Amino acid sequence: MLVLSRKEGEKLRLGEEILITVVKVGADKVRLGIQAPSNLLILRDELELHDQIEAEEDERITLVFTQEINQPVAKPMRIAA
Repeated sequence: MLVLSRKEGEKLRLGEEILITVVKVGADKVRLGIQAPSNLLILRDELELHDQIEAEEDERITLVFTQEINQPVAKPMRIAA
């Protein structure tokens, strides 16, 4: 991991199209401004983790088991989400 120190108003450039500006430095957080192409997905890391957990839960929810009368073995049935 590359670690850099920046002050308020200073910028970082990632490639030719992404510019990150340190807008404000507080006691417990840093506010960043990001200029990037509109088609670039930018997420806070905790949101990506949340989306992965939801996707895994959806996958578990769509897998249900049914047991028909007079059939001892349950078979999995996939339903659309």
